[in-house]
Formats: sequence, structure tokens, C-alpha cells
Amino acid sequence: MPDKAVRRPRPGSGILILIGVLVATVVGGAALWAATGRPPATGGLAPPATATAYDGPLAAPGRLGAAGRAVECLHPPSGSNRSADVYAGGATSSTAQGAVDTAFSEGLFLDMPRVDLAVAATEPDRELFTYEVDGSVLLAVVVRNGPASPGAGGDGWYVETVARCDFSEFPEADAQLDGLVDYGVWADDEGTTVPVSRIYSTPGPEHCDWQDMTFLVVGEGERRGAQVYVEAPIVELRDYMSGTFLTDIRLPNDAIDTGWQRDGRHLWLSPDDRYAYVGSSSSVDGWPRFDAGCA
Repeated sequence: MPDKAVRRPRPGSGILILIGVLVATVVGGAALWAATGRPPATGGLAPPATATAYDGPLAAPGRLGAAGRAVECLHPPSGSNRSADVYAGGATSSTAQGAVDTAFSEGLFLDMPRVDLAVAATEPDRELFTYEVDGSVLLAVVVRNGPASPGAGGDGWYVETVARCDFSEFPEADAQLDGLVDYGVWADDEGTTVPVSRIYSTPGPEHCDWQDMTFLVVGEGERRGAQVYVEAPIVELRDYMSGTFLTDIRLPNDAIDTGWQRDGRHLWLSPDDRYAYVGSSSSVDGWPRFDAGCA
């Protein structure tokens, strides 16, 4: 009997499950960061002790409010707006910093990296916290001291708006979701980083004992929704793949060029989405599509 059983995959909505738990990868190559002008971090990049001052209003209209105005992104930012006459979305806190800590502890920042924030602006009932790299604000959080429901703990501080640049714009040491996902960033042929909403790669989740496999997540765009491909899948996953893993083959004539590359390897896709071809025009590996996730 083996020392450690391999977790069996669970069919069904596996792609969504897998995307939610993919863990740890390393972004390679300064070329991937050429467009940002910010080199990759080599061991963690701490933000400045004091943030660059922000002089705009902290109560602002729009999908992401003042937080969305504070960030300086190459790609459209993501985030949330929890503005309300009476807040009831979570627990309030007695301090502005406490509101940020509470939001993390309650899981309200599941799509935000856990980085150190600095105060960039203060108003009587709001504060702006930011994370910046080389003068560019990549993450902004506005907290408010306002009315809240009894269930939230009564009036107090809470996170009102949040905005984050795409993880492809972050230093590699910070492009992660608190141990859940660590993004491997791809670039186009000119070295411009591609948003992780469109593509990223990562080793598999450790809780499934899949960390020795590399997963490639090709997201939405002009193709038919998110697809997950696997390099060298283990034998236990054979029944859940779109085909066998192919090594050192000629690039099929009908392969579709994505224009994306990482670590010197280019990416093509089969017309039916069953394979991702990774390599060069003279030799590629065929990564089959994965149609399940782990429970």
C-alpha cells in the first residue's frame, strides 16, 4: 500500500474549483516586466514607510469609488464598493487600521494580496491606505467611520471601497493570494504582461498532492471561457484529461497562435481547445485539457 494516497479528482465544476485553489509559482524573466518599468522583486519588495499623498476626495462616485481613482494600473482594476447608508456587510472596528485587519480576517479580501499598506490620505470620517511600487499605486483601500447595523457591531470603521491592479503588474513576491494562488505571469511577443484574468500558470494545489504538476489557466477573452491545461499529468488523472500528454512533437498546422510566451516558451492552442502547445515552432509539448478539480 502506498505511503500517501493521491487525492482523486472530482468531476463537475472542476475548473472553478481548481482556479480557486491553485498554489505557488514563480514569475520568470525581466522581459515580462518590460512594459511596467518595474523589475521583478528578488525577495519581497516593501512599500515606502509613508505613502505618496493623495489629494482627491475619499468619498467619490463610480464602481470602485475613491479607491478606483487612487490606483494607477496598466489594465482595468478589480475591487469592490461596499458603500451604504447603514453598513451591514461585516464587523466594524474602533480604528481605521482595525477595519482593514477585520476585513482580512473575515475573508472580505480573498482576491487581494496581503501586503503592507500605508496611509495616503485622511479625512474626518475616512482614511485611504495604499500599496505602491516605484511611485505607482497598485492597491488602494478606503475605510469609513460611519453608521452600521447592530449586527455589524454598531457604528464604527469599515472597509468601504477597494481597488487592485491586475496581478501581472505586481512584483512577483507579492502576486499571490495569501498562500492560495501565486501567479505565473505571461507576456506578449513585445514583452508586455498579459492580465492573469486571461492567462497564468502555477503548480497544482498541495492539498491534492498535485504540486509537481504545472497547470495553465487560459481565461476568458475571445475564446470559449476558462480552460485548464496540465503539463505531465500524473497517471491517476488520465481519465480526466482530454488526451495524453505529448512531448517533443511538431507544432500542428492548425494550432492557433496566442502571441503569449513565458520563460522563452510560446503558447498555441488547438482549435477545439483540447490541447495547449507549449514550446517553439520547431518542437512543442502538448498539454491536455483538464476537466475536473479536486475536492
